[in-house]
Amino acid sequence: MLADAASVITALRDGVLLGIQFNPLFAVVTAALAAAAWGYPKARRDRRWQGVLVIAVGWLAGDGLRILARARDYLDASATYVAAGLPVWPGWTNLAVWAFVSLAVGYAAPAVVGGSVGRRVTHGTGWLAAGAMAVALTLAISAGVGALS
Repeated sequence: MLADAASVITALRDGVLLGIQFNPLFAVVTAALAAAAWGYPKARRDRRWQGVLVIAVGWLAGDGLRILARARDYLDASATYVAAGLPVWPGWTNLAVWAFVSLAVGYAAPAVVGGSVGRRVTHGTGWLAAGAMAVALTLAISAGVGALS
């Protein structure tokens, strides 16, 4: 039981550590475009879906394909783990946390914050303020993570 708890903690910790090291180039562009789509105060409802699509494609190009490649490698190696009697769930937990944290911290959160700021601008440049805020927040998170690593 104690070994399982240690495995869960290790898998979660490693997933978070990998997730906060997102690709800043793709994250900046993706968050700025999505925030600009959301940041216009009088934007139509379909702008939300456009922003979600931009985030999904940007994350997939920036970090998602790398995570999917690791998942494929782990799937190939999981037969060896099963044959040795080792659990395979810690690796899948690690990959899931890595994907979720990189998507949430690097891409979605800056876009949502930027979009929120852009909707509160009253003089017609909400999309510009939204994009600028998303870029600044993404770079601040990336620099903070880089300083801590």
